[in-house]
Amino acid sequence: MSELLPSSVGRAPLVLDAAVPLVQHPGHLDALLPALSAGGVGVLLPTVASIEDLAGVTSTLGAWRSFEDRPPAGARLARSVSDIVAAQAAGELAIVLHVQGLHAVGGELDRLELYAAAGVKVAQLTYNYRNYLADGCLEPANAGLSEAGRKAVRRLNELTMIPDVSHTGESSSLEIIEVSTSPVIASHSNAKALCDHPRNLSDDLARAVAGSGGVVGLCAFPAFVDDDSPSVERLAEHAAYLAELIGAEHVGMGLDFSDEDASDYDFYGYDERYYPRPPWTWPAGLGSHADVPGLRTALGGVGFSNEETDGILGENFLRVFAQAWGS
Repeated sequence: MSELLPSSVGRAPLVLDAAVPLVQHPGHLDALLPALSAGGVGVLLPTVASIEDLAGVTSTLGAWRSFEDRPPAGARLARSVSDIVAAQAAGELAIVLHVQGLHAVGGELDRLELYAAAGVKVAQLTYNYRNYLADGCLEPANAGLSEAGRKAVRRLNELTMIPDVSHTGESSSLEIIEVSTSPVIASHSNAKALCDHPRNLSDDLARAVAGSGGVVGLCAFPAFVDDDSPSVERLAEHAAYLAELIGAEHVGMGLDFSDEDASDYDFYGYDERYYPRPPWTWPAGLGSHADVPGLRTALGGVGFSNEETDGILGENFLRVFAQAWGS
């Protein structure tokens, strides 16, 4: 996908993080800028909503519309691959809005027009648990999509919002891929074969994501990396496993760094069997966006070429965006 980018002469590789819950509101961005700059991150997908109610979601989306109209120096909202390319050429941060759940939509699918109008380009149907549209990955019933959920996938396709199956149950995820006419991603999920966690992907689901043309984003959340000793090297092993299974071109990066406290933990309804209570200790060697160069080194250490590593750290997701949105 390097052909979409400005000339490689003198250009740093595109680095894209597909899951950034540290940024929900534009006001959260300033605190993250030093680490993003140190790590060379040029594109991020902030988590602007998940299980919040409609009033909360519309307030946040309104703040991002204001951001788009009056962007700060050095950053811009991206609604297209052209916007990302232009930001990369100008040395600016490109921000692609992402929601990790459509709780506020329920059965009122016209509400998706609000998300699209505000610039949301990637959307999960649900976050861990069941909602009106789908079962999440922590639902023991694993019941799949409702009829409204199937309609929601079709509406996402019409609105060129990419369906995301991180946090979604196995049956729901496979049905999303079956219904969708565009690529489907798992923005921040690892290989269940290496770390048996309900948030990680089975081999069958990883193959289905790749078969749709999508990408699986490597996730740094420690409980998804390793049961005992999460590290940047272990995350690179997830990349190697997935590359062997589905091809390096279907592996990306969605680090999922967050700073949730006890009240956040309770709000999101995390289950202690799967999510330790915060504060969370991030993998050794990968504690923030500033450590992304160390992930590049670790990927090289497990055998990825420079070109493959460039794909994993950003260009593979850019390819999917071009397929789903047009270049």
